[in-house]
Amino acid sequence: MATKHKLDSKDPHYQEGRRMALELKHEHILAEAKRAADERKRIRDPPHTSKRDSVGRGKPRGRRGGRRQASATATYPTVECSLSSSVEVPLTATSTKLNPQEEFEKNRERLSDILASCPSAAQPQSSSASSWSFRQQKASERWKEARPYHLKCLISKEAVGHPLCCLCNEPAVIRLCLPEEWFCGDCDVLHHKKHPLHNRECVIRGFFEAIPPTTCIIKGEDGYCTHEQACILPTVKVPDCFCGGTNFTVLPGKPVILITINGRFDLHQPLYECQTCQQQWTPDLKDLLRSGYWPASVTNSTLYTLDLLSSLQELKIISPGFSRQAFAKLLEHRTKCGGRSGPINGDALQRSFLELSYASFEEDQLCCSAPFTCPACTPEMLAGVFVAEDSAVSRFVDTIQKAVKNTQGRGTCGDSQWTAARETSRRASKLDEEGMEVAVCRHGFLLKALNMYRGEIFAYPLYLQRELMPAKAQFFAMDVACKYWPYLEKVASVLPALQELTTMKPFLSVMHARAHATKCEINWSGRNQEGAGTTAGEEVEQVNSYLSRCALTTKYMSKAARVDMLTLHAMGWNEKKNLSLHQALSTRYVKTCQRLHDETARLADLKTELDCTDEVVSQWLSDVKEWAAGETPDTSRASQGTTHRGLQQSIEGLYLSVRHRKRTLYRQNDSSKFRHRLRRKLAEDKKLLLQEIQKYNDLVLESATTIDVAVVEHSLTGESTVSQIWPWEVHGSANISIKKRVHDQVMLTRRLHEETSVLVLEMAQHCTWLQSLAMVLKNKLAEEDVDQGNEGLCCLLRRRLSEVSERFQVVLQQYKIALGPEASVLLHVEEEDQSGLSSPETSEDEEENTI
Repeated sequence: MATKHKLDSKDPHYQEGRRMALELKHEHILAEAKRAADERKRIRDPPHTSKRDSVGRGKPRGRRGGRRQASATATYPTVECSLSSSVEVPLTATSTKLNPQEEFEKNRERLSDILASCPSAAQPQSSSASSWSFRQQKASERWKEARPYHLKCLISKEAVGHPLCCLCNEPAVIRLCLPEEWFCGDCDVLHHKKHPLHNRECVIRGFFEAIPPTTCIIKGEDGYCTHEQACILPTVKVPDCFCGGTNFTVLPGKPVILITINGRFDLHQPLYECQTCQQQWTPDLKDLLRSGYWPASVTNSTLYTLDLLSSLQELKIISPGFSRQAFAKLLEHRTKCGGRSGPINGDALQRSFLELSYASFEEDQLCCSAPFTCPACTPEMLAGVFVAEDSAVSRFVDTIQKAVKNTQGRGTCGDSQWTAARETSRRASKLDEEGMEVAVCRHGFLLKALNMYRGEIFAYPLYLQRELMPAKAQFFAMDVACKYWPYLEKVASVLPALQELTTMKPFLSVMHARAHATKCEINWSGRNQEGAGTTAGEEVEQVNSYLSRCALTTKYMSKAARVDMLTLHAMGWNEKKNLSLHQALSTRYVKTCQRLHDETARLADLKTELDCTDEVVSQWLSDVKEWAAGETPDTSRASQGTTHRGLQQSIEGLYLSVRHRKRTLYRQNDSSKFRHRLRRKLAEDKKLLLQEIQKYNDLVLESATTIDVAVVEHSLTGESTVSQIWPWEVHGSANISIKKRVHDQVMLTRRLHEETSVLVLEMAQHCTWLQSLAMVLKNKLAEEDVDQGNEGLCCLLRRRLSEVSERFQVVLQQYKIALGPEASVLLHVEEEDQSGLSSPETSEDEEENTI
């Protein structure tokens, strides 16, 4: 039966609702009238030739520029009226009866006339929803207005007043956590036994004073006084006594320190005593783990909550530079805020944290986890440690250097030197590890790493390449691939065991290629490698920017702790990459398809601009490759050969040096003072470069072979993506700059075509990887026997299987949306998955490569 409620006109909520309803109705009517007036004016008046209206105001534009429609709320004079549910007030009093449409038009015309006479209606203000600055200004004004009230509330909350106990209504002296806020001394003792980890404040001194859990308030003849009490560590219920007795008492046992996210608590372990046989026992490690605690030592004298260690791990991953000492100081501050005291040992915290991380890693291995495998580009799950053993790397380096005669000095590309392009280097005398070299896939997953002791020598990436051969990589990307690959071929010719490494294809990182010689870029850049897609080869730079922040803390650790902490950071990085892999692939696919459409149209425009057919384009591509494969001839005159060639080498070296320094100014230098020195050196080199160019232009006889200074300066700004081609490089190759321009556009279009195919393959491999993982988990779960004490592992496998199943559905749905009409590529995976990802508890009938 329906119940009728009578509205109270004095109710503040009723008045506010009525006001809002009136405003909404008023704005709606005014908007309709304004649109009707504009429509009539558009029909009645001829169209204007100018894009501006009669008052000289242009059409509103969005924040990002360009014309767009946006909702706006106009400000008009307030209209006083009353809201009544039983009376309808017509806008017009007509003498003759009109049909509804005519009446509506007449009323709207009348209202539009009223609107036109309103001065505020002609120039509506901008909406707060479409103006970020307006919203920020209003927010600042509101906060400024509320500051006095906030201060008043902040001060008033410190007032003690005369509170009563929420249980016995006696005068309260203890304020506890919600919902039972106030307690007297006796009720606090009874209640606090069940909740010893709550923060408490007493008011016996006329203000709120934080007290530790070991302090209680007792009322005596002379007033209130404090006493010490033993607080027992809260744990899960322990098993009953062996005698079968169920009546036992809980006594304070040995002292124990518990450290939570709120700091340190000095408690006692519970000591259970059976009233039947007088047997005593305490919780063991299993009971402590079930209670959510992790030991700081084998004696269990100090405990950490699992929630605390989990928070520490997340903080370390989010902020690699966050140290354990800073975290310990934070916990000590939380301890002081709770009225407690006592230090927190940062070393013991890290040791316990690493032990828990090791146990968690082994637990994940039992659940078939592969933290250093990319699901999108690795068809099979590969297991292994992240940081290679130093002894194994050292033996490999010694073998290489004994078998091959090394070339001293840095490698050069053109006339620029590269620090990473070295075959040998001396061991640092004042450093242990000089750094770490890592290998990643094209999706940014960390795969393998090693400690460097001799600088960036070629033997280190050679070791990583050998370790990753089982992954069947197609390309090996480096920033100095043009120098590394000849070294690899030289080593492989001496050591046949490494001959398999040459089956990979060299790949010069796309961005680093801009700092190489032009011919080197054409021959080695990944943009020109068939089958590479739009892989940049710079993914390791993203990882380096993350791991470099770890050095703020790992440089003070022991060698073992450093390796463990870096491994944890790598696992955390890969986990976040794995969780967002389906979003990254689908977004990349959509953007690639859009960019392919744009670049294809740009290539067609370029062909039209240059008036060249497909046959001509094909010939130009061959000409560019032939030009890049050939040597640059010496076209200098005999009398000026030395001067010309010296200037050419100087110009090339200075140009590549300036360009390389500008690209690595912020990537490899964290100190602002050092960057200032580099900028000064950069300015000096650029000035010398311009001077050398001027000397060269003064020596050459033909104006066609001079260097355009404006073009060189534009290419150094970073805005130009076209490599500089010098006049002495185009001898015998007319219009090589135009040909290379077409070559670059064609290569970009081809790589985008390849990228779409590669992404579809990686999406399929990702789904297949999840499906295979689910099948492995299911088979392993069927092999485990719960009766043999493996119930915990079986529960872990069930949870892992459930997570993989849910993730598979999310990933599949994301790929279907991204692929659109091509979603049928993955439909067969879903059909096969109906039995492969089913839970074993449902029914037996339901069971059934690029890096």
